[in-house]
Amino acid sequence: MATTDAAPPQGLSLPGESRRPANGGKAKPRTARLFGRDYRVVLPSIRDPRLHVAAVLLTLQALGQTVLGFRLSIAQILACLAAGALIEFGVSFLKDKTILWPASGLLTGNSTAFILRVPGTLHGQWWSTHGIWIFVGVVALGMATKYLIRWRGRHIFNPSNVALVIAFVALGPTRTEPLDLWWIPMGMWMIVTYAILIGGGLLIALELRLLGLVIGFMAGFAVFVAVALAPVPDHCMVASWHVTPMCGRALWQILITSPEILIFALFMVPDPRTVPDGQVARVIFGILVALLAVLLLGPTTLEFWTKTAILASLVIACGLRFALVRFLAPFESAYAARGTGRRAWRVPVALVVALALAGVLPVAADVATHSPVPVAGLSDGTTPTIVLTVGSGPGIADWASKTGASALPPITRSGPVAASARVWTLPSYPSATLAANVTSFDPNITQKTADKFAHDAVLDLIIESEARRSHDLNLAKLGAQGDGLQEFVDVVKQDIASGKSIDKTYAFDRITIQLFLPKFATQASRLIGVELHGTSTLTTRDSSGKVLSQATSGYDKSWGLTDSTDGSAYQVIYVDYTGLALAP
Repeated sequence: MATTDAAPPQGLSLPGESRRPANGGKAKPRTARLFGRDYRVVLPSIRDPRLHVAAVLLTLQALGQTVLGFRLSIAQILACLAAGALIEFGVSFLKDKTILWPASGLLTGNSTAFILRVPGTLHGQWWSTHGIWIFVGVVALGMATKYLIRWRGRHIFNPSNVALVIAFVALGPTRTEPLDLWWIPMGMWMIVTYAILIGGGLLIALELRLLGLVIGFMAGFAVFVAVALAPVPDHCMVASWHVTPMCGRALWQILITSPEILIFALFMVPDPRTVPDGQVARVIFGILVALLAVLLLGPTTLEFWTKTAILASLVIACGLRFALVRFLAPFESAYAARGTGRRAWRVPVALVVALALAGVLPVAADVATHSPVPVAGLSDGTTPTIVLTVGSGPGIADWASKTGASALPPITRSGPVAASARVWTLPSYPSATLAANVTSFDPNITQKTADKFAHDAVLDLIIESEARRSHDLNLAKLGAQGDGLQEFVDVVKQDIASGKSIDKTYAFDRITIQLFLPKFATQASRLIGVELHGTSTLTTRDSSGKVLSQATSGYDKSWGLTDSTDGSAYQVIYVDYTGLALAP
């Protein structure tokens, strides 16, 4: 985002600067005397484009806290603003002997808070300080790059952009995550959001003469993504807010229309102090960022790394911009003179090369998602020759007859035998309630599906209850698997060790199909689970069958179900979702 100390466009004055008086005299800047020293005073100005950017972002932050469901607290936002403002004010006061309104620091903090998320923070936790050290650290890192990494008097990288990329790569998806690509379903509030985002962004870009850069990025990004995905229709992205991986046209559409991509295109890429000054170079810079973004998308399959790759494209482009300016200098001069330079061919050639390089994405995606098996070969590297023998061995009819006969069961025990299948009697339970966000997440889950989930979960618990009563570890495998099975097996082993038998019965008064957030990464795929509420009664018996105790307690557990590995018609428990936060 435009987080830096950008010079205002022509006709505007920097905050705190006085205009030249009408008589031609030079006005004195505002000053204040503190501790026996004069300090220059720079106050905010309504004409400062940074305030315009801040106004748009703060409006979007307000919508995010109310109707867009941002998983971000007000305390985290304020911490970012305070960190950025204090750092810029302190550096200006101590180094430049200036008392100023820290517009750049505030904007760096605001943009960092807008994009950065910490797993575990939920919408509505207004004053949560969860992970606040990460927010403050990222802002401090961004401000440090502004003051320490410079070239020819200008900082090289967009402060919030480079700090966010470093944080996402270093801390990973368990501690950090970028803002979601998708916010809420299209409706009145999403239309308002798009209007503020696009309208405000384009007006600010026009004011800063950066409209060509924005258009270059958006057009280039749309074309490059389409060209790259066309030959690789199976390149997909997994997102927390979509039930299935998004591939092909669906992936292209979400990337092009995502509000987060628009934030990146309208407020982060067009930073006046970290982009070229010439109009031609700015357009090519936007196209270069788009190209790098598409190339970096190649190996990514998760939403987290997709967004990190897009943000990283600007970091690379900023590092290359001085070389780009020098490369385009002849054409820039020709453009300024409204003529055609002798080296004007460089621009179309560069665009052709860019389109050719976009073809690298299919190769990268193909290598990342496929693992071809090499042809078997001999030790000397040659391919073995397989000899096909025709005319030997049994005839087709004889072979078919003998093979069919051998496949039939032996003719033994042809009389009636005892049945071995179990018949399970389930307790009465209410019809499942289907949470509204479950259907929004996966429209294929209907009331019929929800009732089957409820039936299977109750059946699994009855199977596990019988396995515990009979100390049958193999029976326990019919009702659960994975981590879910281990939980039931552990109690069976405890009962065996104590020499007791425990009969567990259930009474359910509410069953709800819920959508949960993952434990460690809220941008991982949402989890659909069965929440059961009621009571459970434990009857403890000794080895002779004598009842030792009986106790009834509340039962409130949530389980995740999956298909059985043995091909059973019902799903089995595989993980405990109890304690996970509900998805918004």
